[in-house]
Amino acid sequence: MFVRVEPQHAGPNALGVLIPHGAKTLVIVRPRALPWDLLPARWDGDRAQPPQFCVFTRDEAAIIARRFIKALEAAVAQNVNPLESFGDAQQQTCGIWLRADEFVWIVCRRAQGETYQPMTFASTDEATSAGEKLAAVVLPAADVTQEYYFNTQKFT
Repeated sequence: MFVRVEPQHAGPNALGVLIPHGAKTLVIVRPRALPWDLLPARWDGDRAQPPQFCVFTRDEAAIIARRFIKALEAAVAQNVNPLESFGDAQQQTCGIWLRADEFVWIVCRRAQGETYQPMTFASTDEATSAGEKLAAVVLPAADVTQEYYFNTQKFT
């Protein structure tokens, strides 16, 4: 079950949905307890073509953010796991995305001051382990309350 809280009251395992300032902006999904963020993109996983991360007006971003949470709630209610892995043909490197609505939400390394890039895991085992950690946040068990918050104002 998902429960919305104010950012200042969110616990260490909360799921943040961040909309930075700007006329055109990203929507960033931040599982606080994990070292990754998820960003919406239109991408088919073809490594020859980089993902096209989506930018939105602030009004569009707010709509996308609310739809993302509704998509997670629907996935939990229907017992559907929207997490998928992708990688090269030899399965030497893997990535993870969450499919929701018309976007794939790509797992990216969180590194302050750096441009977001899809996170690459060295093996399918490493990607599976990361996916399990992420699933615990975005697909909480029936007896778990998952906090989430929206942050559209304060960024450091």
